[in-house]
Amino acid sequence: MLKNRVLHVLLGSLGGLAGWVLAEVLADRLDARAVLFLAVLGAVGLGGALVMLAELGPRRVAVAAVLLAPPVAALAVWGAMRFASVPEFVDSGHPLVALLVLGGMPIPFAMARLQAGRWGWLDYAALYTNALNAAMRIASAIAFAGAVWLVLLLSSVLLDLVGVTQLGEALRAPLTIWLLTGGALGLGLAVVAELADLLALYLLLRLLRFLLPVVLAVVAVFVAVLPLRGLSELFGNMSAAAVLMATAAGAVALISIAVDQDDDEAVSGWFLPECARLLAVLVPILGGLAVWAVVLRVQQYGWTPGRVAAAVGAGVSLGYGVFYALAVLSGDRWMERIRRANLAMALVLIALAALWLTPVLNAEALSVNSQMARFDAGQTGDEALPLWQMAHEWGLPGQGAIAKLRARAAAPGHAALAPRMAALDGAQSRREFERASEAPDATLGRANEVAVLPAGQTMSEGLWQALDSDTRASVLDGCARGTPAGHPGCLLVLADLVAPWPGDEALFLFGAGPITLAGEAQSYRREGDAWHQAGDLRLMGNAPGVNAAEAIDRLHAGGVQLVPAGISALDIGGLPLLLRP
Repeated sequence: MLKNRVLHVLLGSLGGLAGWVLAEVLADRLDARAVLFLAVLGAVGLGGALVMLAELGPRRVAVAAVLLAPPVAALAVWGAMRFASVPEFVDSGHPLVALLVLGGMPIPFAMARLQAGRWGWLDYAALYTNALNAAMRIASAIAFAGAVWLVLLLSSVLLDLVGVTQLGEALRAPLTIWLLTGGALGLGLAVVAELADLLALYLLLRLLRFLLPVVLAVVAVFVAVLPLRGLSELFGNMSAAAVLMATAAGAVALISIAVDQDDDEAVSGWFLPECARLLAVLVPILGGLAVWAVVLRVQQYGWTPGRVAAAVGAGVSLGYGVFYALAVLSGDRWMERIRRANLAMALVLIALAALWLTPVLNAEALSVNSQMARFDAGQTGDEALPLWQMAHEWGLPGQGAIAKLRARAAAPGHAALAPRMAALDGAQSRREFERASEAPDATLGRANEVAVLPAGQTMSEGLWQALDSDTRASVLDGCARGTPAGHPGCLLVLADLVAPWPGDEALFLFGAGPITLAGEAQSYRREGDAWHQAGDLRLMGNAPGVNAAEAIDRLHAGGVQLVPAGISALDIGGLPLLLRP
């Protein structure tokens, strides 16, 4: 036991030392892609070795690490070649998911192969057990490392109170951080590996089986109601595909837990097995709907890396569903066929993750080709091209497309493209680019449509610009409606309502709803030459039926009169309207 713990701690500390050397010493001396290769090599090799060490021993662990880590590291560098820099590759997000799949999913296969010989990687019971053990160990080790750091940090704070600062200074040193984290992870993995009977994990899996009827009922109701509701609202946005895929993944997980590693451990009786069978038949419906949702979105807007990833996820969901349905509909021994389907789909996931990092499944290139083809065909206008994403998120293919679009910006028929390209060059963030490339707001020049009281007053340009575009549109919409007395359904009142605020306050009334609602009234106060939104409006008195249109008529009839209310209030036909700071 002691030897096992020492080996784990040494290997974890070695990993921490390697991380420190790479991050603090070599990062500035080596090419970024070389650093990426070494980082993935160390993470997959040493991390996988730590997970497998208890079962396989040092020699076989070394063989497994040599077989698993270099291909993953090479694929990481290959995937990074489609970006101008490694940070862009990392920031894109989806390659990290592929690397996690490639670094984690082959571990149970390698363990089963080295434990049971040549065909051991096809032993589903061994794969199931190894996968659960690995997941449990990793989660427990991370929790243990976090607890170690929490104790040490609290201890350093406590000692700092009495002037002992050495511990805090040591914990802030990068080498200490790397070594301590690696050693704690190794010790946590060693201790968990010594618990051969992971009772808590198996108890949790047994309890999760009782969610089968709940999920079955929800999915069944969804499928039953879907024909009545129709597909148009279901596929209104991309989140529908994400929800469908997440539900399918949850159903697959519960079915896999139900069938367990063999028939002896699987659910028994008649109720839970039947729930698992019925849910398996419904999974392909969820997967098919997810695929259709992605297809519709691509037809509308073309491919993007996110949609390529969604298409892969939806395809995987459909693949699980088809295999599960065939397994159930084939008669007896359906649980065994589901286990084989899980094994096959795990290999498919590993293959897809590998292809994602190769030119075969280059999401950025696919997206650029799709958007440019739509642009050439006139399906995407100048104002709808995802220029920022192409330039900063879609790697070298996107930057190549930007170079082509620069040449087209001066061509006839692309008047909106040139200013957007100029905004792209000057923007430091996506939000700044979107703000700079927005079309001018047509409502800015229509301030003269709003009536102003007291008579003779005018609205300043700064006040009208202080309103956001949605509020300006709502005010102008009110102007077009009219009031019961025939006045325009919009009004600006300028008055000094709040003494602590120097200068006038501005009240906009518009629409036909209650004037205490933000959608029918807005208040602003002036600070120098600038206007800012002010406090809440409160209508005093018992007048539940008064709305903005009636208030506008009363103000036109009676003029602007201020009445005392602790602070001044606007008199609307005997009803004070209070602006509360």
